[in-house]
Amino acid sequence: MKRLRNIFTRRGWAALVLLPIAIALGAATAVRTTPAPLLVNESPSLPKGIYWRAFGHDTSSGSIVALAQPARVQPYLRSLGLPTDVLLIKRVVAVGGQSVCAEGTTLVTPSGRHPVRARDRQGRHLPVWTGCRRLGPDEVFLLGDTETSLDSRYFGPVSRKAILGVYREGLSW
Repeated sequence: MKRLRNIFTRRGWAALVLLPIAIALGAATAVRTTPAPLLVNESPSLPKGIYWRAFGHDTSSGSIVALAQPARVQPYLRSLGLPTDVLLIKRVVAVGGQSVCAEGTTLVTPSGRHPVRARDRQGRHLPVWTGCRRLGPDEVFLLGDTETSLDSRYFGPVSRKAILGVYREGLSW
């Protein structure tokens, strides 16, 4: 009986130690897949500052959205020292049914003409998206507010499923 009690005690302690760890890992996974209620933007793509999640808002033209780094630009961003878990914040400039056209050094969207660069300011090659097409109903095209933003000019249209949330500018600096 004493031996059984010792085994139960060891198992009880193991459960007592491992259960909180399992719960913490589960919570971390849930947090990782749930969009944050606020994001801090330090990139020049949009005004630097804090962006608040706009719960219940749809992804429409002009919306500011957050997304995970598209696979196509991850090697470039990694070369800049940016961890792959840092989200990108961009503005929607075209939605399903609208046309986008990138040829040579120019991109044309419903919001206007935008320059496309082959190299960044340090002379590194940029992955450039080219093509002319109408976006599908589940696609959006994203741009930053600056000409040097790494956006859909370089990674192409984005599935709405890749959008992690719609945000509004809060405090900027």
